[in-house]
Amino acid sequence: MSFHVRDLLKRARLAPGAVSALDAVMGEDWAIVDAGRARRHREIQMRGQGLSKSGDERHGLLPAHTRDVARMRPANGGGGRLPGRNPQAVVKMIRNGGASDMRGMKAQMDYLSRQGTEPLERSEANMGIEIDAAQETEMADAWRMPPEGSGRADRTSHFLASFPEGTDHEAAKRAGRAWAEEMFGSGKYGGDSYDYYTAFHTDRAHPHMHVIVYRRGLEEGAWLKVSQRSDLNYDSMRAVLVEVAGREGIELEATTRFARAVHDRPVPDAEYRRAAEERREPVPPAHTRRSAILAAAALMHQSRHFATQAQLVEATSPEAARVYQAASTAASHGGLIMAITRKISSREETKMNERVEAAKVEIRDNIDKVDRDMKAVGDGATRMRLARDIAELKAETAPILSNPRDLAPFTVAGTSGRYRGFDVDDPNATVARSAVEAKIKAVATRYGTDPEATVERYAGQVPSKGLEQQFDRAEVEERARSRVARGEGPEDVQSRDIALTKMHREIAAIYVNTRSRDAHASRQERDGATPAGRSGGDDGRTASSETQAQAQERARQARARDEAARQAAREANPVYQQVAAEQAAAKQEAARREEAKRQQDRADAERSKRERDDNGHGR
Repeated sequence: MSFHVRDLLKRARLAPGAVSALDAVMGEDWAIVDAGRARRHREIQMRGQGLSKSGDERHGLLPAHTRDVARMRPANGGGGRLPGRNPQAVVKMIRNGGASDMRGMKAQMDYLSRQGTEPLERSEANMGIEIDAAQETEMADAWRMPPEGSGRADRTSHFLASFPEGTDHEAAKRAGRAWAEEMFGSGKYGGDSYDYYTAFHTDRAHPHMHVIVYRRGLEEGAWLKVSQRSDLNYDSMRAVLVEVAGREGIELEATTRFARAVHDRPVPDAEYRRAAEERREPVPPAHTRRSAILAAAALMHQSRHFATQAQLVEATSPEAARVYQAASTAASHGGLIMAITRKISSREETKMNERVEAAKVEIRDNIDKVDRDMKAVGDGATRMRLARDIAELKAETAPILSNPRDLAPFTVAGTSGRYRGFDVDDPNATVARSAVEAKIKAVATRYGTDPEATVERYAGQVPSKGLEQQFDRAEVEERARSRVARGEGPEDVQSRDIALTKMHREIAAIYVNTRSRDAHASRQERDGATPAGRSGGDDGRTASSETQAQAQERARQARARDEAARQAAREANPVYQQVAAEQAAAKQEAARREEAKRQQDRADAERSKRERDDNGHGR
């Protein structure tokens, strides 16, 4: 069975914007939906009960998708960069290209020197001197190469850095030498510095530098190992090549295939060799279900990334916004974006990136400002309500700013289990709330936290991890102020944490007991049971139900009046007004983008239908 990325993308384009890229691709069997104000993520099974096969598969794919997304981020910063505009940095580690003994080392040198016609140069630590017979012997001794035939594991590794066709040879050679020194001689990568020698060849269309590295570290004795789990990996090697080549005026980039919206699987070297022998174009391997889903999810993520850039610069540079939007559309349809990005000059790309970064700085400044204003609010309960609103704004903003470290926690649910009050849709919450809040205030007073603020912290949905941390800090500050007011001395961290943990356990017990009691009462009422002390006839049950209904209605009305008063206080607060304005603008823009996407999809469907009709398949 074959799997096609474009078919998966077609389904993903129909998904709401709140659905993650991976879940949009996987379809209706599984979805993670933004549940609203607290940015809660709920797993929703659209079919059947329990975890479906699609859900199991999703959990297995998520780590790989996360790694793909991380690798797509620009290594040089600048979220406005356009991948595919420049030639790719090419770095290879030659399989079975190392030497394990003196004979192998000599054979490798003879090959790379073209039997002595091309110079071999030592590392920068050895002044880059040309290797002759004496140097060869000295190196074999320094590298502790065993006699012929006695070596087991390779003592050297063979790397190759290639440059685009037409690159100035001298510039390529300088860049290649600089790359070797930065990667292996500097000690910045791999946990040690390593000795090496180089050979520069121009006998093919692409000038290239061979680097032979002695794998035993010079300082720590660490063995050289290329791995994605270390800082010596293909991503870092390519990024360094881009940097050193740029100093020589050679424009390269180190972007992943998915970042460039290339969704075909990589062609293995063996297929390239077979295709050359058979004089045909190499054919990429067919996608598996797993590889197709990951490719489509990565392209969908990249499409949304470009759409965000378009949104950021639309007001200041409509032309740049159109370029980003075109790239977004191409990626979401499985088309190559290089046809778009290669039309942009280096100067134009730099300006576009500057505009994107400037817009991000402005957003960041606004967030910092509302944070400062919120901290200046004197009333603790009001401050906690504002913290919830600002946390939602941070969650919506974090993806636009590429999830900076301090905002990323606001996009995931908290894990401590604290601050879980009544569910919004709990029918008994209205009746019980007043009594529960009174108990919480009493507990908070006993433990030295602000009673009203503590109630407010439990009043909303389960907070994000970032908001949870803010609440924790607020409690620490409130308890410290309370101790000072009572004339008590400083408190050690352990004692403070133990006390606050006990407080949250007591509050959690209040909610648990209330839920249990309300659930029991609901079951009694549903089963027709008569509470103790009341008459056992139908009239008694009817009167009891009416009395309870009246109490619920009075409590609901009181709660509505209280909430209206709180909302009025919020709206009068300038910080809340600014946050609300930011949220309204974001929602309006999201609605506009959603409508534009629907129009584009309708146009695509109509064009496809016309093409089928023209081909005689629409009858």
